Amino acid sequence: MKRLWVWILSLALLLCGCAPTAREPDQLALVRVLGVQGDGPVELTAVCGMDDQDQQPIRGTGWGDDFFAALEAVPWSATQELSLTSVSYFIVGEDVPLEEVLEQVLEDEELGASATVWMARGQVAGLLNGCDDPEADLTLLSHQGVQAPTVVEVLASLTTRGRMELPLVEESGGRLEQAGRWTWEE
Repeated sequence: MKRLWVWILSLALLLCGCAPTAREPDQLALVRVLGVQGDGPVELTAVCGMDDQDQQPIRGTGWGDDFFAALEAVPWSATQELSLTSVSYFIVGEDVPLEEVLEQVLEDEELGASATVWMARGQVAGLLNGCDDPEADLTLLSHQGVQAPTVVEVLASLTTRGRMELPLVEESGGRLEQAGRWTWEE
């Protein structure tokens, strides 16, 4: 019986050392808005929720040969890990191969198909970096009745009709504002 307890204790200690470390929620940077610009190289601009120190959104930009390479290149501090499980808004540039990028979004395990898609007037990084709180502005526009399609709706429309109408946004005075509609055609 004593041997059995020694064996169980040894096994328990071994398993405790192999268990993954749980991450505290404050160590995660939850991306709320993801901007996509370019068709190789691709530039991604990620905007997270507010940080604790100066109440500014946490931002990061990365470049890569394609969407996934750019996603891996977005820089983050050593104390926070990038989490794409909370992306609510995609803002795309005019030069993005929209159908291809949105298919890659669906292939990614973290990104969701329910995020809405918006078109940027001008450079996406400049638009997002010039805005005080892009997530709050896009949420406000949605509450004001601006309808933006989801990733799945855009892909379905592009596949069946070859076109999709997206809300166009621009930065003005540190805020995102609606600047009309943009018809995307494949």
